[in-house]
Amino acid sequence: MEKQKLYEELDRWIAEHKEEYLKDVCDLVRIPSVATDKPEDGLPFGRACGEVLRASLALAEKYGFATKNYDNYCGSAVYGGGANSIGIVGHMDIVPQGEGWTTDPFEAKISEDGKYIFGRGTADNKAPALVGLYAMRFLKDHGISLRHKIMMVFGCNEEKGMADMPEFLKREKAPVFTLIPDSKYPVGYYEMGMFDVTLVSPKLDGNLKDLWAGLAVNAESPKAWALLSGLDAASAQKALAGREKLWAEDAEDGVKVWAEKDANEGKESPVTALHRLCGALVDTGLVTGNGKAALDYIRRVSVDKKGTGFGIACRDEIVGDMLSRCSFVRVEDGAVVFRPDIRYPVLVEWQGIREKLEESVKASPFTMTHFANNPGQYISLDHPVVQKLMEISREMLGQPDIQPIATYGGSYARKLPNAVTYGVTVPGRVRLFGFEKGGAHQADEYGDINNLLLNIKIYVRSLLEIDALL
Repeated sequence: MEKQKLYEELDRWIAEHKEEYLKDVCDLVRIPSVATDKPEDGLPFGRACGEVLRASLALAEKYGFATKNYDNYCGSAVYGGGANSIGIVGHMDIVPQGEGWTTDPFEAKISEDGKYIFGRGTADNKAPALVGLYAMRFLKDHGISLRHKIMMVFGCNEEKGMADMPEFLKREKAPVFTLIPDSKYPVGYYEMGMFDVTLVSPKLDGNLKDLWAGLAVNAESPKAWALLSGLDAASAQKALAGREKLWAEDAEDGVKVWAEKDANEGKESPVTALHRLCGALVDTGLVTGNGKAALDYIRRVSVDKKGTGFGIACRDEIVGDMLSRCSFVRVEDGAVVFRPDIRYPVLVEWQGIREKLEESVKASPFTMTHFANNPGQYISLDHPVVQKLMEISREMLGQPDIQPIATYGGSYARKLPNAVTYGVTVPGRVRLFGFEKGGAHQADEYGDINNLLLNIKIYVRSLLEIDALL
């Protein structure tokens, strides 16, 4: 089929399948697929992730694709033949719902004007993943043969360490090039490295009985709280007098002290709810025993988000400063468990950063019980496929000046050879709630329906053109 007629047919086909696409997204959003830390019933990432994987593979089978389940770590759907594949890898796991939703996060809702679809996973990453599946479906429905087979991979552990991709590579030949629909256009060529770190305090011997902050290690919460014994709300509130965004309420075993992040403090502000809470409890003397030293250390290392408090601040010429977010903490087995989110510039040697981090921890009340390095991703902008992807997306979006993405974020691109993030967020999209709501990992997460449908077209063209190029 001639190219112009093909794209006209693609427009017609997308319009014809719009409602079906939205229904498929809604069905997957209903599954609260937050990965667990431990296996459940033989499922490595828990029952909900097992359920969403089964549903995703069933959907692919319904549309006529051959599928594989890789021991419930992830699964694939394949179109075409050939020895080598082009990959599209999306993740079906999500972060916890969090607070502040005005709609049900697991019952996808379409706005009255029909422009937006709300629900956990509509931006990150269920709706974008189905963009890839629908691009494959168009190729299959029209019998378009390619030199490479197209392999759609449904991941289940992107939000909690990406342990699924190494298992995938043990069981399947890696695609020769992979697109990850989990960022912005025109292409993501650089992702920071990440440290997975767990710090544990000694057993608490004072009045600190519980502590909570952070939806996940990589998802800050707007509020944090501490449970203190031997106090009442009135006395705690008196000690907190004059401090903003802090309050106390009586609890069954004492008093619960709350802290809240100021919505006017930007996304990268160091004043997280946890930083504010720790500072207040230490400075007022409300917390006693060895819990005071633990909270003081958390307060000191969260002084900014550049790693200054840990003594690990560094930068490179591509992305600039490293990112150190200290917003996730729990009390487990009577000890404070603190998990900072540390992301370092790829062009800086990570071993030196680790050594400085270890020095900081050794001088603290904490012990480092776990450390893992998750290397970043970098691919040259001169790579011919990267050049072609930038050309296609700029042209089809009508945005010739959008720049390639170097990001603090992490995607499956770091776990696969010759992989880049490719959309599906369109630069300059409408932000209905500013930057405090509506995005990935936020309350009232949503996808722009017209942009999602446009992405199917971008992916079809991209698959056709890079298939010819590789």
